[in-house]
Amino acid sequence: DISRLRDKDTISFNRAYIAYSDWGFYPKYYMTVDKIVLENIRENVRDLILNSPVEKFFLPLWSRDYFGNNEKIVYLNLRGSWPLGRRTWGKSFDRLSLIANVGATSIPVLKILGYNNFVILGTDCNYVEKDIKNVEIEYNPDDKSGRRIVFRSSGNDDPNHFRPDYFGKGTEYSKPQQTNHYKGWEFIAKNMKRNRANIILCSPGSRLSSLFTEGD
Repeated sequence: DISRLRDKDTISFNRAYIAYSDWGFYPKYYMTVDKIVLENIRENVRDLILNSPVEKFFLPLWSRDYFGNNEKIVYLNLRGSWPLGRRTWGKSFDRLSLIANVGATSIPVLKILGYNNFVILGTDCNYVEKDIKNVEIEYNPDDKSGRRIVFRSSGNDDPNHFRPDYFGKGTEYSKPQQTNHYKGWEFIAKNMKRNRANIILCSPGSRLSSLFTEGD
C-alpha cells in the first residue's frame, strides 16, 4: 500500500514518475544518474522540475546543459564507480562516486542532507540480463569497455521493474547488470557503520536480505 508513504520523506528514480498518479502523491526527492536513461526521458524530467511539487532533483553535472540553473536541482559531480576500492561516500555533492546504480548512490546523497535512517522498498536486485523480449540492443563503438550498451524497447513487458511499462515501448536504457548492482549495495552495507547510516530492507525475497536487516 504505497499510500502509506504519503507523509514520509521519499525518493524515487528514473521512470518511477509514471506511477505517481496511481500512488496519489509525489515523492519529496527525485534522482537519476544513468546517461542513456536521462537522455531518453529528459523532457519528462524537465516537466517534473517545472510543474510538480517534487522539492529536489538530484541530477548528474553533465545534464546542466539540458536543464540549466534551477533552485530545485542539485547537480552531482559523480566520479566513476570503478575500481571498487576507489568508491567514496563523499562529504559534499562535489565529491561523490557513482555506486553502481541510482538507488545505492542515493544513500550518500541523502546522508549529506542529514538523513541517517533509511528504508529500502521494491529492490530485489534480481535482474533478467538475457532474452529480454521486444528489445533492440545497440553497442556503442566508442566505448571500449563494452559497458555502454543501449537497450531500446518496442513493447511494454519490462521484466525488471514494478510495472511492465517502466522501461516500456519507446524507452532506452542501459544493460541490466545484476552483479554490479549487487556490489554497489554491498559497498553501502560495508560502509554503513562508519558513515552512521541505518538501513532496513522491506523488500521480501530480495537478494539484498543478506546485506541489510529486514523489516515489514
